Amino acid sequence: MFNIAILGLGDFENWNNSQSLSLGGASGVIKSILPYLDADSIYLMGITSNKKNLYEKIPLTKNISIVPIAYVPRNTILPIRFYAFFYGRKINSVIRNYNIHSVYSHAEEISYWIKPGMRILYHMHGSTNALVKAKKRIFRTKLLREQWESIRRANIKKAKHIIAIDHLCMNLIRRHGMEDKAVLLPNFVDTSVFYKDTAGCSLVEHIDKKILLFVGRIEEVKGLELFVDTLLEMNRRETGEWNGVIVGRGTYEPILKKYISDASAESLFYFTGPVFEQDKLRGIYNKASILMIPSFYEGIPMVILESLACGTPVISTDVGGVKDLIADGVLCHVNDRRDPNEFADLTEFALKKKDASTDEFRFSSLKASYLINNILRGGEFEKKNY
Repeated sequence: MFNIAILGLGDFENWNNSQSLSLGGASGVIKSILPYLDADSIYLMGITSNKKNLYEKIPLTKNISIVPIAYVPRNTILPIRFYAFFYGRKINSVIRNYNIHSVYSHAEEISYWIKPGMRILYHMHGSTNALVKAKKRIFRTKLLREQWESIRRANIKKAKHIIAIDHLCMNLIRRHGMEDKAVLLPNFVDTSVFYKDTAGCSLVEHIDKKILLFVGRIEEVKGLELFVDTLLEMNRRETGEWNGVIVGRGTYEPILKKYISDASAESLFYFTGPVFEQDKLRGIYNKASILMIPSFYEGIPMVILESLACGTPVISTDVGGVKDLIADGVLCHVNDRRDPNEFADLTEFALKKKDASTDEFRFSSLKASYLINNILRGGEFEKKNY
C-alpha cells in the first residue's frame, strides 16, 4: 500500500459549487494533478465550514477521500491561513491515523507542524509573502509578515524536495541554501479539461462583441482598475465593439462596481460570479478575445495556463514568473507599466498575433505527473528545469 496526503487551503467538500470557502491557484493545481497521481489512497486535507466533519474521512472516489483538518467559520474576517496554522497542530496524529507515506504540501501553515522524518514534497506557489495579499490591511503588518516568513523558511528546510514555480521562488530557496533539493516546474493544467472548443457557455452566449476577460478573486491585490481602464480605452478606439467580462467573487466587488459606475460604464461590463464547472469555464475562455491579468502580485496564475490551453491570448502585468517562463510574444504578452493605453496597444498586438502560434502546449498535468509521482515515491530527479 502507498498512501499520500495532499495538504491545501482548499474547501474540498465544496470544490465545485458556490458554497466553497476558497478559490485560488493552489486549488487549481491540485485539481489538475489529482487524476494523474499514482497511489493506493489519496487524502485531500484542507478546510471546512462544517465543524463536525473535522478529521472525518469523506469518500470522494474509489481511492480519493477528503479529510478536513481546519475549521473556518463562514464570514470570518480572519485569513484562512490563520485557522490552518491553528488547527494544523494535529496533523501528525492525522498522518498516523491514515498511514500516510508521503505528503504533497500546498499549505505551509499545515506542513509547518509535521515532525521530521516524513517525506514532504513542498509545492511553493510564489515568492511573495502570502500576507501581503491579505484582504484586510491589519493582517499585512510587518510583524505578521515576518511570522509567516518564518513558517515558510521552516517548510523550505524541512521538505525532502521542493517545486519552485518560477525563478523568484528558486532564488528564495537558494538564499536559504536549499537549491539542491529544488526543481523549477511551472504550474500546469489538465489538457483533457482545457482545450480549444466551440461548444460555448450559456453565461456569455448573449455577448456578441469582443471580450476582454478577467478570471479570479475580486480583491484589491488583483488591480482590476487597470482592467476597467484598458477596456474603456479599447471601447474608445473601437466604439461598441468590446465588453469586459469578470468571472469571480470577492470583497472588492462593490468598490470595483462603483469605479465602473463612476465612469458611467455599467453597460460595458458583465459580472458572472464564480464559475466552478470546468466545462463552463472552458467555454468562457474559448469565447473570449483576450484574457487580462492586471494583478500587483502573482506566482504563475492558473488562469493564464487555462486560457492558453484554450488558444486564447493573454496580456499580463509583469508578475511572478510570467515573463520568464510563459510569455512567448505570440500568445502570452507582458507589460511592466500599469498604463491602460499601453495595455490597449498590447491587446491589439495580441489579436494580430493570435493565429501565429504553432507550438505544442507545454504545461500539461500529464507531463508534470511523471516528476511528481517519482518524488512522492521516494525517487530522485534530474537537476533541470521541467
